[in-house]
Amino acid sequence: MHSHGGMLGTFTLIALTLAGAVYVVGAAGQRRRGQPAWPIPRTVAWIAGLVAVAAVLVGPLGHAGNHDLTTHVLGHVVIGMVAPVLLVLGSPVTLARRTLEPVPLQRLGRLAGNPLTKALAFPVVAAVLAVGASWLLYTGPNAAESTRDPGLHSVVMIGFLLVGLLLTAAVVGVSAGIRRSPRWLRIAVLALSTAVLGAEAVLMAVDGVPGIAADQVPSAAAALAAGAVLYALVLGAVVATERRRDERAAREEQDVLTARRTRPAGPVPSTDQVRSGQQV
Repeated sequence: MHSHGGMLGTFTLIALTLAGAVYVVGAAGQRRRGQPAWPIPRTVAWIAGLVAVAAVLVGPLGHAGNHDLTTHVLGHVVIGMVAPVLLVLGSPVTLARRTLEPVPLQRLGRLAGNPLTKALAFPVVAAVLAVGASWLLYTGPNAAESTRDPGLHSVVMIGFLLVGLLLTAAVVGVSAGIRRSPRWLRIAVLALSTAVLGAEAVLMAVDGVPGIAADQVPSAAAALAAGAVLYALVLGAVVATERRRDERAAREEQDVLTARRTRPAGPVPSTDQVRSGQQV
């Protein structure tokens, strides 16, 4: 991979590697904890999401995004739409709930219940942040600078990742047992967000992007519109199948509770230890 952004690129690689390692260790340890095995597709989705983030921030796609608006927009689509879907489908919150000890688990619960967290995770707020960030960048004066300054490019892409995660989690939900907004509201927000991004793409194609050569804009606008439509279709499909996913998640939770009830409190003593009266 071609690293760019100096120390930020190095920090990103370390953070992504740690995120992958912690997840894999937690998933692999479910059996040792006496719980049902963690579904492999979730692990695959999480790792694929991290790879998508790496491709944009420290990979060749990110490097090319420093010189070309179309590649910059493709990076936005990958890190702000594709990666969030994969990461959310990896169900990291559910894994954390099954893995963490009581004290950090309580802290996670308090964070999730924080009024600011709830406000940011509300679909309308999340959509305004995600769509607004894109609109401000590509219709304002900073798009050209973002294609020339590696550091600014990385910061912009990290911002797209964060707001993309917020919107995806708000539409899909992050964990079984966490209340979602009404389905009609989430579908409406998704449809309106797609329409606004489509209008943004048309505006880019008609009026251009400040500081960007005119011949670069049509393909960039087409990439943004196509990415928005595909993102909406994928999230719509996930929402359409959420009842089945909820039923599967409920069965998994029941299996986890059953495993915890039947798990012995401590290690089983060996025959020799019982005979000798050794404490275990």
